[in-house]
Amino acid sequence: MAKRLVLMLNGGGALGAYQSGVYRALVRHMDGDALRSMIVVGASSGAISGFIIAAHCQDADYGVAALEQFWRRMTQPSAPFFPVPTPYFQHLNGTLTGLAFGNPPILAGVPGGGLSGLLSYPYMAGFSNASLMGTVSAYATEYRSASQQGPRLIIRAVDIAQAQTVWFDSDQQAILPSMIGASSAIPLLCQPAWHDGRAYWDGDIWHQGIMPAAISRLRQEGGDDDYHIITAELFKRTPQERHYVGLGEYLDHFRRMFLGARYDDDAATVSLPNSGLRITRIQREPHPAEQVSSPLLDWSPERIEHLIAQGEEDAERALSKEQETATAQ
Repeated sequence: MAKRLVLMLNGGGALGAYQSGVYRALVRHMDGDALRSMIVVGASSGAISGFIIAAHCQDADYGVAALEQFWRRMTQPSAPFFPVPTPYFQHLNGTLTGLAFGNPPILAGVPGGGLSGLLSYPYMAGFSNASLMGTVSAYATEYRSASQQGPRLIIRAVDIAQAQTVWFDSDQQAILPSMIGASSAIPLLCQPAWHDGRAYWDGDIWHQGIMPAAISRLRQEGGDDDYHIITAELFKRTPQERHYVGLGEYLDHFRRMFLGARYDDDAATVSLPNSGLRITRIQREPHPAEQVSSPLLDWSPERIEHLIAQGEEDAERALSKEQETATAQ
C-alpha cells in the first residue's frame, strides 16, 4: 500500500514562488488519488501556497496553473535605483523597491509606517498584509476538505496573547483567508493579523519548524506512521567559505545557517525514531546575488521566474533520483 503524501511548506516571503515549481514537478510524479488524498501543512507563504493547492486540487491540472498564476501576480517591476544591467544590481533594485514601496497585493507599504513602527508597534508598522486576504480570496473564499473531497490542509499561526502555536485544520473547520493572513503576519514588519477576535503572528516564527509538530499532531490522532513527507526547504545550511563583508552578506549567511539548521534538525527529529516515515528533502541553493535579494522585499519578475524554475528543477531531480533508487531495489 502506498504511503500517504504529506507536503510541508514553510515560509519565506517571495521564496514561496519556489514552492510553485516544486508542486509542478510533484504533480508529474504522483497520481490523482495521491494528490487528492495528501495532507498539506503550511505556515506563512507556505500557508498561502497550501491554500491555493488545496482549493484548486480538483482542477484538471491539480492546481498547478492557479498556484503559478498567484506567484506571478506578486511580481513587481523594480525601480532603477542603480541602472546597472547585472544580476547583483537588478536584485538590489528589487529589494530597495520593496523596502520603499512594499508590494500592494501581498505586503503593502504604510506611509510613515517604518519610522512610526519603531516607536508605536504594534499600533503602527512599516507594512501591512491586510491586502493579502483580498488577493487570496480571488482564488478561494474558503476551503473545507471534508466537503470538497480534496487534500487536508493544516496551517500554523502563533497566538500572541497565549504565546503558543495554533493549528487551523480543514478537516475540522473551513479555512478562511483571514487564517492565511494570521499565519503570514511577520512580527515587527507587519501589524498583528486578526482572526475571530484574536491577534496572530506568522506561523513560521517559532523555535521549531512545522514538520515535527505536524507529524506529532497526526500521530496523536491515532493514525499510523505510513507517510511520505516531501519538504520544500527554502534555506540550506552552507559553510562560510570566505570572510563576508557587509550587512547583506552576513544576513544571508545567518538566514541559511539558522533556518537551514532548523530544517536539518526537524528532519532528524522526525526520521530517527520512526522508521515508517519516508522523507524527501527538496533543498534550494542560493543564487549568486542572494546577499542583496531580500526574501521579503525582492518581488522582481526575474526573481520570481528564477524561483519557479529552480523549484521545478530541484524537485524533478530529487523525485527522479528517489524513483530510480526505488526501482533499483
